[in-house]
Amino acid sequence: MAKKQNKHKGMRIPLSFKFSFFVGLLLTCIMAALTVFIYNQEKTALSFEVKKRGSAIAKNLANNAEEALTTNEELTLFVLARQAVQEPMTADKQTGDFWTGILSNIKDDMFGLKKEEKPIKNDGILDALVINKQGKIVSSSDVKRKGDDYKLPGGIRPLNAGEDVLIQEYAENGKNYFDIAVPITSIGDKVLGEVHLKVSQDLITKVVTSATVKIVLITLAALFIGILVSIILVTVMTNPIKSLVAGVRAMGNGNFDIQIKIKTRDELGELTDAFNSTAKSLKEKELLKGAFSTYVSGALMEEILKDPAKLSLHGKKLKATMLFTDIRGFTSMSETLDPVEVVSIINEYLTLQTDKVIKWQGLLDKFIGDCVMAVYGVPFAKEDDAYRAVRTAMDIREGLVKLNAIRERRGLRTVGIGIGINTGDVVSGNMGSPQKMDYTVIGDNVNLASRLEANAPAGRIFVSESTYLETKDKIQYDQLESVMVKGKKEPVKVYEPVTVLI
Repeated sequence: MAKKQNKHKGMRIPLSFKFSFFVGLLLTCIMAALTVFIYNQEKTALSFEVKKRGSAIAKNLANNAEEALTTNEELTLFVLARQAVQEPMTADKQTGDFWTGILSNIKDDMFGLKKEEKPIKNDGILDALVINKQGKIVSSSDVKRKGDDYKLPGGIRPLNAGEDVLIQEYAENGKNYFDIAVPITSIGDKVLGEVHLKVSQDLITKVVTSATVKIVLITLAALFIGILVSIILVTVMTNPIKSLVAGVRAMGNGNFDIQIKIKTRDELGELTDAFNSTAKSLKEKELLKGAFSTYVSGALMEEILKDPAKLSLHGKKLKATMLFTDIRGFTSMSETLDPVEVVSIINEYLTLQTDKVIKWQGLLDKFIGDCVMAVYGVPFAKEDDAYRAVRTAMDIREGLVKLNAIRERRGLRTVGIGIGINTGDVVSGNMGSPQKMDYTVIGDNVNLASRLEANAPAGRIFVSESTYLETKDKIQYDQLESVMVKGKKEPVKVYEPVTVLI
């Protein structure tokens, strides 16, 4: 038993925690997938808008630079290039703390602390170049680059003839940029040069990351609230389960009177109702067990409960051993004694016999006045049925001597008991009418046991030859004179047990 208990030992994890954990895990997975999806969608949409805006600015710069490039108006080209880039210049800010800026932005948005700022013109466009046909930089937002040879950033290709706009991505010093190239053409589609815009992708990253962090924070807050609500909800839902656990433990301790109040109309309510029905059924079973145990031994009762299918209450032919006892002189005694005293005497002697029958696992069939009928071999046959019947009779005989000695010392009336035993085929089953039924045995062998009891003097045991043959190896007998019994043409051999051999 100890090993069985140790097997179930371990850390107890409440159902509410398990439920909340799996709910939280499920929500986390869903929100993580949703966050990644939103991040990618927003990044794609914002990249498209940045490219679209950059292309428009580059085309506008190319259109305005056509005449100035033709007439070599350097000041005009410089002004056009400066107008195309963001103001104020924030290139230096690009090297600042990326996450500090994002967290500051989130804090300002969430707590309403964000101040109104003047919108940055052409935000994200860090450089604008006008390049002539010879590949020289004729104008730049950075004056120092004027007159230099233009070199394409690593990993991108030049603008091909016939292309209206070319947008390519490249990396420089660990940062990602767009290069937007637009041809400068004159009337007749003659190519005069190119416009190149350097557009930072940090703008996209900051906006998308800021939105993603906000989603994550909101998700965490919702997750925390959801877990709290689930814990409360599960706690409320598991209260009936706790009541059921307490009820099951009570039933395990033998208390079948317990009934749990049904508080819900869901599956838990149905489970509670099923528990109450089970408790009621077990109580009725215990009452039946208690009532039936007055007729059979506890061991036989347990055997019946283990396999009720073996218990056949219909008519069945089988081999059994019958034991009959009768108090001698009962009629004359009942005529001379007070009725209360008669009942007291009868009950004391019947109790003695009942105890012995149950001790040797016999079926106490019935009381017929002062007569006792016990059967061995029903409802379940065993190899030693006859032996147990004889041992019962011997114990009754021995117990009767002791009981009479006690009653004599007290000055009370004593009685003698005659016993008859026979073994043979009988018919067992429910006998009677629909209003009253008895589980008993009938047949000639039952009658023979009764006839042997009728011929046995007080304090004597008459055993038939069939019972003797089955038990002679274990019990020593004296053979008595054969007796004539009602219903038999020939005398019946009779034996009396003397002592137990083994």
